Amino acid sequence: MINAIVGKIVQCAPDHMLVLTDSGVEYRLEVSQNTSSHMMAHKGEDGVRVLAYLQHREDAMTLFGFYSEEERFCFEQLQTVPGIGARQAIKILSGITVENLVKALDGQDVKTLSKVSGIGPKTAQKLVLQLRNVLVLEEAESSDDTSSPGQFRELIESFLDMGFERRTVVRVLDQVLEDNALLLQGKDLRSAEALVFPLVLKGLSK
Repeated sequence: MINAIVGKIVQCAPDHMLVLTDSGVEYRLEVSQNTSSHMMAHKGEDGVRVLAYLQHREDAMTLFGFYSEEERFCFEQLQTVPGIGARQAIKILSGITVENLVKALDGQDVKTLSKVSGIGPKTAQKLVLQLRNVLVLEEAESSDDTSSPGQFRELIESFLDMGFERRTVVRVLDQVLEDNALLLQGKDLRSAEALVFPLVLKGLSK
């Protein structure tokens, strides 16, 4: 699996970009307008990292690019909704930011979702029903901050595997981190996870 492409952005169009790696290979990545806007500022720079998703079909292989983990996660989850493929998912993410998409799902705002290119009223209802408790924004990760829920991605995934909803897990985790900020201060991620796990589990079991 290709997780990311690192190199120089030699072309940045609204729907695609070209990245030239140090090995001399140039990749074309299909992107949303939001990713294109974010990456335009880095055009010509060396060592730019573009997150990737490779779609492998019988007739073609297509590489998609993303400026953030959140956008890639949204792209993947949008495709779990019946009738939405990779290209339509990119089209949707061109018409609405990740943050506004999550807010619309939170508020069950079918009207706002229906205005996005690639989404009609029926698809908007499907999105709300299927993704409202799946797409949840987490705080940005920080390498030395164990007070951020974004640091505990693996922990969150373990609770999802147990059948809990992402929204509920993130909410409980956020409260646990807030309540135990002093206890967690200065601890590395592994030690923090060992302390946090039983507390989150207890909170989810209430």
